[in-house]
Amino acid sequence: MLLFFSNFARQLPRVAILTVFSGLFCGLMMHYAPGAQVDDRELNLRLNQQSIETIRAEKAMQGRLGSVVAQYIGRLRHGDLGYSQSQSAPVGELIRQNAPATAHELLFGLTGSWLLALGLAIPFGASSAYKVFDMAAALLSGLLLSLPTALLAYLCLSSTSLAGAGVDLVFVLALAPRIFRVVKNLLREAYSASPVQMCRALGIGELRILVRQVLPSVGSPLLALAATSVAMALGVAIPIESICDVAGLGRLAWQAALSRDLFLLINLTMLMALTTSLAMAAADAIRSSGQRVSPKSSRMTQRTSAMSAGSESLALEPAV
Repeated sequence: MLLFFSNFARQLPRVAILTVFSGLFCGLMMHYAPGAQVDDRELNLRLNQQSIETIRAEKAMQGRLGSVVAQYIGRLRHGDLGYSQSQSAPVGELIRQNAPATAHELLFGLTGSWLLALGLAIPFGASSAYKVFDMAAALLSGLLLSLPTALLAYLCLSSTSLAGAGVDLVFVLALAPRIFRVVKNLLREAYSASPVQMCRALGIGELRILVRQVLPSVGSPLLALAATSVAMALGVAIPIESICDVAGLGRLAWQAALSRDLFLLINLTMLMALTTSLAMAAADAIRSSGQRVSPKSSRMTQRTSAMSAGSESLALEPAV
């Protein structure tokens, strides 16, 4: 555990740099995008010339990237994330209102995806006898992986039988195939190891082998995959929330991009970059910590090795 925290702490400067550069890059993209200085509020016929001039002055101020960055940093020192022109509300308040909904969707979506992926990967990884079902699962996961997340959300939204399932089903359909393929390959490699083969030869139960041999050997890669799946879930949250029209940071980011809301989009980009970078840093720290065999697993391996060595010595003894 201490090794993990030490490796994770070494990743924090990189996380901070990536977060800051993501905000700067977002500001540059917004600044040099075609039509960046055009505001759709000018098309409102109810506005007088003074209001239009005020809007143009605000756009001209936002066109100076250096002044915008200095203004943003000055506000950030006081805990002010800026004001959203498209939503007519402070950015901090918008994030606080929409973050719980996205966190709820990520929690249920990741939980359902992992349960489905593990429930399918354990039997397929433990045995290769059911080749027909294995091929069917591979084809189905490949089909779901080939479909865009927005199309999955649209199909679930337009289907009357699946409309009541909500956003959680779309998260499961988008994430479970990615997790299933990696977990199945990890379990298949673990089940092909010689200690597992010796345990099976000695008649030890499959559940005991799974708990004491297989899961400890793939524990570190699974934890790294769990951290990486958080970043994957954030990536699919934007199209899912936008297509299904549910509250959350994903839909808020999509609306900010459409309305070219500079401060809102920069803050959301930095927030998602921070969450993704922390998840990837945790995954890298878990990988670099190395795989450690649990005491129960090592005792079982030593016991099976001793029993197999004893049986080999008995077989090699000459008959009296």
